[in-house]
Amino acid sequence: MNIRYRQLLQEDELLLRQLILLYVDVFAMTTSLPDETHLKNLLFQKNIGFFVATTNDIVIGGLTAYVLPSVYSEASEVYLYDLAVKEAYQRQGIGRRLLDTLGAWCRAHGVSDFFVQASATDSAALDFYHATGGVPEAVAHFSYATGK
Repeated sequence: MNIRYRQLLQEDELLLRQLILLYVDVFAMTTSLPDETHLKNLLFQKNIGFFVATTNDIVIGGLTAYVLPSVYSEASEVYLYDLAVKEAYQRQGIGRRLLDTLGAWCRAHGVSDFFVQASATDSAALDFYHATGGVPEAVAHFSYATGK
């Protein structure tokens, strides 16, 4: 099987749509997709990166990462927001290669590391990030509802 790993470009709306549908499937979400204008706008954002694994132009895995400018350094930080691989392709090294692809992008852009959050109850995610060299930190995540 020939798998291609790459960052999405501004013209990759179809692949972005496939990536979002992949997230919806893998994360068992119930949500409607944003409209085409929103997807196009996302692809033009310099602070969001979408990376995919494709075979025969079908997205089988991918990740979304946000570039966060730092007030403490000229180097930005990168937050890995979502990473998913279609169930039929899991445990074949695709998630690891996606992390490697993001790591290469970070190095090319002067970013020394990236970080990801995983729920303390998501043992599969925790095992994956441990196995791929992630170093856990003891932090608490707080969310605030804005009433919107």
